[in-house]
Amino acid sequence: MLKKIILILAITGGLSAYAADNYLNSVIIDNADGKTSVVLRSDSIAKVKKEIESPDKIILSIKGISQSPDINTLYKNTSGVNGVVIQNEGNNDIKVYIDAPGISKANVVFDTPNSSPVTVVSPASEQKVLWSIISVILLLAVMRSAKNVKEPLKKSREELIKEREMALYKNFQKEVAAMPSINYKLKSYSKHVLKGETLRHYGENPAKVKL
Repeated sequence: MLKKIILILAITGGLSAYAADNYLNSVIIDNADGKTSVVLRSDSIAKVKKEIESPDKIILSIKGISQSPDINTLYKNTSGVNGVVIQNEGNNDIKVYIDAPGISKANVVFDTPNSSPVTVVSPASEQKVLWSIISVILLLAVMRSAKNVKEPLKKSREELIKEREMALYKNFQKEVAAMPSINYKLKSYSKHVLKGETLRHYGENPAKVKL
């Protein structure tokens, strides 16, 4: 059992060491058919991030790769390259500084022994990412605007309901005030009562009754 564990650890360690052995051997600035490419020759493909400082200056941040001791730079069908600087950042990270005319529009291509050249960064992909970010920002702005518009409409509806209730209440008050009042007093009866006269008195003195 112990032998099996040692064997597994040895195989795993060997694979890890093999996976970490990815070296950048060459950096080639190639101009073919009016299109500039930065070709990175390495043992395998690594993750690359292109930063544009100006139309003529870029920085390539490459992760999971080390600088080969005999690394070199080549220029194919191109002129005016001011410089290529390769800097080892440690932890299998490399930065490549390139100063050349129009280099910001260049494709970044990996050329490895086990596969054909692969374009990992292109102006088209960068533009697609940029438009995706802009689209997300615009969508969030529209959603926020819609929310801000919806809240005032809700308040206005509540205000309209309150105003309608107040109008109904005022109309009800007016109707109550305009209703006719019933007078239960009899003027003639109250007049005779004040004089001390009653219906019985009229019965005893029929001559006093005026028709």
